[in-house]
Amino acid sequence: MLDKNGFQKKTYSEIVDEIEEKAKEKFGEDTNTKAFTPLGIILRILAWFFAIVWDNIERVYNSRFIKKSEGVILDFHGGDRGIKRDPATYSYVTLEFTGEPGYSIETETQFTTNSDIYFMLIEDVTLDENGKGRGQAVSIEPGAMYNVAANTITEQAEPVEEIYTVTNPEASAGGTDQEEDVYYKSRLLQANEGGGKSTANAVKSALLNTPGVRAANAIFNKTMQTDADGNPPKSVHAYVLGGTREDVAQSLFDSVSGTSQTVGAQAVEVTDIAGDKHIMRFDYAEEVPIFVRIQIVATPEFETDGVEQIKDNIIEKIGGTNASGIVRNGLSMGQPVILSQLFYSVGKVNGINDVIIQIGKSWDSLIENNITISKYQVAYTSVDNIEVIVNAT
Repeated sequence: MLDKNGFQKKTYSEIVDEIEEKAKEKFGEDTNTKAFTPLGIILRILAWFFAIVWDNIERVYNSRFIKKSEGVILDFHGGDRGIKRDPATYSYVTLEFTGEPGYSIETETQFTTNSDIYFMLIEDVTLDENGKGRGQAVSIEPGAMYNVAANTITEQAEPVEEIYTVTNPEASAGGTDQEEDVYYKSRLLQANEGGGKSTANAVKSALLNTPGVRAANAIFNKTMQTDADGNPPKSVHAYVLGGTREDVAQSLFDSVSGTSQTVGAQAVEVTDIAGDKHIMRFDYAEEVPIFVRIQIVATPEFETDGVEQIKDNIIEKIGGTNASGIVRNGLSMGQPVILSQLFYSVGKVNGINDVIIQIGKSWDSLIENNITISKYQVAYTSVDNIEVIVNAT
């Protein structure tokens, strides 16, 4: 039912009680509606279908709220605000070849790994006089699973004698899965908080909703004097992590006041609706690598993939690329790495009896204390930057 307190869904047991009460009202108080009777079975079948209807009604009611929406309904909320869900992206890699000198490998020629993950060339490659060549390739499908390790793309999809070997000396990168509901929802809620134009929240929200941007901050010098950071009067100095120069510049242009000057080493030309040119400036934030050493005492309940779970949870908290190649935003720009918060991340994994965590900006500087990050830096970590030592009880 819907009242001043919101929507209250009827449960299956409540529906059964109401149907039994109605049946006794119609057929008499001595009517047997127990679960094992024919009438009782029929009433419970009806109640099961009615419960499904109530579930759907609840979903319809919740769909009007960003916090409670999911799937395509969340996309509709984003579409109304001009903020699209980040799509799955393709993985890119450089392939190296050996073969018959002078042989030309055409664009769209496909190569694969032993596990049938296919890539195709996006440029023609002509082997030199030594029979060597290299070219860029892209995965056939988007997704994090297409980020493959170095020296794994070693087979021709359609073998030819003129190509002797193929390999990728470096891992492929750039493949991501479609943005999950929880992260998309967070961006939409953040955009709501930044309502309007030219306000500090609006500018930061616009930057954070720029495709590829993982973190953003901005200095607003509203005075008529140069500030302590060297920013000129009436200026906006934006710092971002990720995103293309053009996309970031467009987001700045669309959100800052027309009378504010922008500051930064990156200078990008943007065209307004009248065809006039404007230079938008900003800076990319500095990424600070965080190294983590975790020593745990494991119980028999510790799962076989427990180490991977621990690493993914730490990356989820700090930020970086996890084992699946998915980029997690983690901490905001300038936010310190708090040691106690990492204990919580590790504690979410089953089968851990005790834990010691050390963190630092290098393997040689590990400490059991928080790490301070400057307001224009962003902490990040990776699978290779996290060591998990498991000791049995």
